[in-house]
Amino acid sequence: MDLKCGTSDVVGARIGVYPMQVDFVDVILNAVRATDRSGLAVMTDDLGTTIQGKRDRVFSYVKEVFLRAADAGEHVVANVLFSVGCPGDVPEDFDFNVVVPKASLPIEDMQVACAWSLYPLGNKGYFDVIVEEVQKAINISNLDVASYHYCTRLDGKAKDIFDLLEASFEGVSKRISHTIIHATLSKGSPSESKKNIVL
Repeated sequence: MDLKCGTSDVVGARIGVYPMQVDFVDVILNAVRATDRSGLAVMTDDLGTTIQGKRDRVFSYVKEVFLRAADAGEHVVANVLFSVGCPGDVPEDFDFNVVVPKASLPIEDMQVACAWSLYPLGNKGYFDVIVEEVQKAINISNLDVASYHYCTRLDGKAKDIFDLLEASFEGVSKRISHTIIHATLSKGSPSESKKNIVL
């Protein structure tokens, strides 16, 4: 596969899933094993799972892994990173042209909280791009959007959160070749939402 980083459609991601329960190993591995990896390069190790492929397949895979784990667990957290255009990236071997039927995921409606950070790299006007994307999220999404230190908080249905992450990633990467999104997702936290915890 002759692809140049920064100019190809190859997207990479990493996801680490953390179920807060005794049988966490089963929750994680069952989610990873049950998710369709057609058209992707998928590698799982002790730190998480790395995925490479076309943007829509990568986002679909990450979403499905998180939803499967979150559905099987009570309080589940995931640490997710999406990247495109990294000059040091090396694409693995996968079928870039595979067509996969869309999976039916009724659990997409679960309520999720997300800390979202966007990194348009190698561009002097990066902060304007970040502000534009956050404002767009506020204007068009069905989510509760709030500015926090070092991230933007998103609260709402899992489907709407992943839709926003993918849309912002696609929009920014069309303008800036090396783009990264980092997101921490949480479902079922026993803590009161948006309240500082006094220790």
